[in-house]
Amino acid sequence: ATYNFNGDGVDTDSPAIRMIEQYRRFGIHFDHIYAYEIRDWDVDTVYNSVPEHMRGPLHWINVAVEADPSSQNNPHRMLLEQFGPDDFVVIKLDIDTPAIENPLLEQLLTDPKLQEIVDVFYFEHHVEMEEMKPYWGEMDKS
Repeated sequence: ATYNFNGDGVDTDSPAIRMIEQYRRFGIHFDHIYAYEIRDWDVDTVYNSVPEHMRGPLHWINVAVEADPSSQNNPHRMLLEQFGPDDFVVIKLDIDTPAIENPLLEQLLTDPKLQEIVDVFYFEHHVEMEEMKPYWGEMDKS
């Protein structure tokens, strides 16, 4: 399982799609791809924009991710409910919102059950950097 299309919506060159394609080149095909997206996208547009081999396993979840562990929209909660230690679980966390990303990271670092099921974790840590302000904007300090 993998999740998060980086907020790129239907960008077929999104980092998440490139990552999935890289795994595919090494013979790893994901049974489930969970993509959370806060912006409202037309489902047909999304499915017609991703590579055909990703359409079957794609679970397009058009809601905002929430950091609250008890929320239905917390992706870690979904992983804990759906997967176990024998599954190969990859997380790409990059939603450009430190107020959500950092608590999700903390949950992964402190929850032994999550650590037991997550095999690979990709994370772009956002920090205040003058050179990145044109791309990231002002960072939320939370």
